[in-house]
Amino acid sequence: MSFALNSLFKNEKIYIYPNLKGVYLGLFVSFCFLAAVFYQTNFALVLSIVIFFVFFISILISHQNIRNIENVEIEEYIEEGKSSYISINFKNIKNEKKINLDIELDSQEIGNFNFLKTLNEIKVKKVFNDRGIKQISNLVIKSDFPFGVIKTKRSIEIKNKIFVYPKPIRPSENLFINQNILDRLNKDNEFDNIDEFRPGDNLSKVAWKKTIAQNKFYVKKFKTYKKEEKIIIDLNQNYHYDFEKILNFSSYLVLNAKQNNVGLILKHKNKEFVLTNTKTSLNEILKYLSYASQ
Repeated sequence: MSFALNSLFKNEKIYIYPNLKGVYLGLFVSFCFLAAVFYQTNFALVLSIVIFFVFFISILISHQNIRNIENVEIEEYIEEGKSSYISINFKNIKNEKKINLDIELDSQEIGNFNFLKTLNEIKVKKVFNDRGIKQISNLVIKSDFPFGVIKTKRSIEIKNKIFVYPKPIRPSENLFINQNILDRLNKDNEFDNIDEFRPGDNLSKVAWKKTIAQNKFYVKKFKTYKKEEKIIIDLNQNYHYDFEKILNFSSYLVLNAKQNNVGLILKHKNKEFVLTNTKTSLNEILKYLSYASQ
């Protein structure tokens, strides 16, 4: 047997019902009350009143224990097909201690938690096998605090937006050959040509084979990439690959550019995203890659 109470706060629907211990205790109360009526036993009457009072206090405290909790919306960025921990933040609105909360997600118990601060965080492990903007189903909080005879339950809407970006896949060496992207990510300079030695040239760069053949010094010249130069990934170009595969390649290049502190610009349709040294710029690109369409 259960019933629902609409909390005075934002119409939270809270279900209250006895657990198995509560059912047994309720039967015992009924037995004591009947014994007090038929056999005029004061002890049984007093005992039934005390236990009934315990039930009443359990309902009030357990109800209060799961009230005034709401989800705080955040954005998460996780890789497609990879098992990742997702943060779910809860705001304890009245800053009351919430004790012994059992939390379920997708009918699976996550664990038992105490919310002792205004903002509280739990982490759940999720995996999404395709990119896109995802949401978590509503989460269920249960409590049988304090006496373990009355259980309260409520559902909380999870407002988190989860951006699942394409799985990073290293592209082939010649895919972006016109832009020399992989070279730019993997090294600071690239061999350019061989020229005659001039004062100030580095002797460690001497091209000995040509020096011996020509009987005068030659040195190897390298093209040095400047930090302010930016890689450009233009998704509007036809790379002769499936668009989803191009997004996988782009995800790899973006993450590696960020790791190597290399500037990058991603272009698609009429949009342009600039990768800088901030995490916000990275998240904006990953967010777009999660829902980009051809």
